[in-house]
Amino acid sequence: MKKSNIILLVSLILFIISLPFPAVYTKDHDMSGLGCLLFGWVEMEGGGISWMANPLLFIAAFFLLLKKAKISAVISFIAFGLTFCYLSVGEITVNEAGHKYPITGYGPAYFLWIASCFSLLIGNIALLISAKKAQPHQI
Repeated sequence: MKKSNIILLVSLILFIISLPFPAVYTKDHDMSGLGCLLFGWVEMEGGGISWMANPLLFIAAFFLLLKKAKISAVISFIAFGLTFCYLSVGEITVNEAGHKYPITGYGPAYFLWIASCFSLLIGNIALLISAKKAQPHQI
């Protein structure tokens, strides 16, 4: 299997594994990774912009499939950085009635999501380094 396919597979598996686990803990409710993925776009103000890491992660994966590791690395770096913006969010909407609860902690889904973005970023960097080493040196 190609290195790029292994990188994509690891990132995708981490992302999929994150979905059923709790991502955010609040006083009375937990929000799963899937819930955050499906409804995170609703709260785009402040640190909610971190949800944009999701489409950027898939765009970076697409560019890696097209063998554009440099572009993929830049996009995955931005996605990885956006995941940390969620730490600035103080409260989340937990139901369709619009009730907000303060965030009391972060669950395994949040950290698996970060790991998914990080694995794609590190994989891209590794591909770029190995491609550079494979090029013949010119004087």
